[in-house]
Amino acid sequence: MTSPTSHPVFGELIARQLEQMWHILEEPPIFHVIEVGSAGGTLAQSIVRSCYRMNPMFSEALCYIAIDYQPCRAQLPSPFNDLGLWVDDEIYPYHKDIGPEIHRVKANGLQAFQNVVGCILYNELIDNFPVHRFAIRNGKIQEVFVTLSGSELTEVLDEPSSPIIPQRINNLGLSLTEGYRSEINLAIEDWTAQLSKALSSGFVLTIDYGDTASELYSPQNNQGTLVCYKGHTPISDPYQNVGEQDITCQVDFTSLMETGNQYGLTTVGYTKQNKFLESLGFFRSSIRFRL
Repeated sequence: MTSPTSHPVFGELIARQLEQMWHILEEPPIFHVIEVGSAGGTLAQSIVRSCYRMNPMFSEALCYIAIDYQPCRAQLPSPFNDLGLWVDDEIYPYHKDIGPEIHRVKANGLQAFQNVVGCILYNELIDNFPVHRFAIRNGKIQEVFVTLSGSELTEVLDEPSSPIIPQRINNLGLSLTEGYRSEINLAIEDWTAQLSKALSSGFVLTIDYGDTASELYSPQNNQGTLVCYKGHTPISDPYQNVGEQDITCQVDFTSLMETGNQYGLTTVGYTKQNKFLESLGFFRSSIRFRL
């Protein structure tokens, strides 16, 4: 169960952070919030309702766009045209079907967006990106491949499929011992490029499971962080229930921040989620919600 579905206090606190961002940007008349991977819209609904309750002026400026790959059919309203969206019912259609002042767009990424003034946010998105698994064998970085042996899926170690894999690992300055296994997420570079291209002025808010590289690739994590879930049950073997379970890996925030810097994004804050929520008034809000 993710934070937005656990309780609406999560959305209220994110709304409070968005309001602060609006003030920092000197209260633009249109403040875009692009939520990527919005799914059923639980977080979106919680945020927009909290914004209206907290500050009607901010709520008036808010243009909340919830994007996901789920299909929806309709025309795009006028404020979206400034974002450079492709107005195409079959590719990026719009539908205002989640709740008040929330606009839903079918999209698989941010390629269609530009001139965003506000915040691009996503919750538990990057931990679902595909990863490359690697292992240290004979002092060298090897990639973990999968092949069929009879009817069984079997792992095979071989030279990395991309030179970026050892390059990224070596750039982190890690000391990895023989037999060490973990994962590397190469998709964050393309993702960060999309963020940089879409955002004209404002912020990116990343909420996810993960840690800095020094913690994520510590000796204690010598078998990596990849885990599968079927329902809410964790499963360590990705070769069970193939196609019927989610696969997730913790996010390397060091690489994410460094890649952001390469694409013109500046890290203004990094913290644990509990500290982040506490700084936004979690305890005060929890009393009101009677948590």
